[in-house]
Amino acid sequence: LKDIVLVGTSSGGMIACGVAERMRHRIAKLVLVDALALFNGERTRDIVKRAPHVGPVPLAWAPGREDAEKGLFGDLDPATKAWALDRYTPHPTGTSEVQVKLGDFWDMTWDATVVWCKQAPNPGEAHQRRAAARLKAKWLEIDTGHYPMLTTPDELTKILVNA
Repeated sequence: LKDIVLVGTSSGGMIACGVAERMRHRIAKLVLVDALALFNGERTRDIVKRAPHVGPVPLAWAPGREDAEKGLFGDLDPATKAWALDRYTPHPTGTSEVQVKLGDFWDMTWDATVVWCKQAPNPGEAHQRRAAARLKAKWLEIDTGHYPMLTTPDELTKILVNA
């Protein structure tokens, strides 16, 4: 594979950053869609604001179904919301606690686009803007929540095709 357009959304942004760093010779473009793009030494919990855990920290965590239905998936139509809730799984807690260490990703030059989802509280506009600035990326906005692939698939597809 070569000339890859690598897309990361949500915590998949960190996966995209790690893959891009390791496979630089294959990546043509990098697109971060409402994605985490942590700097060295940061943890997910430093950026993503959630209610603190009470008691021992579990191995994996996610909001309860009712909270996810009202919060994370609150802007989805009923059929898509039901579909998403049936597939929703907890995130490993350790990934929120471990500090990121990327070798030279942030020092590399990328043809990058950062897409901020204006209605999403996390990871937030400030986080998205600093990633775009550091990457010297094109900045785009979508007026939707954190899951544009479910709420505005046609608009997101146009962005990805034209990235």
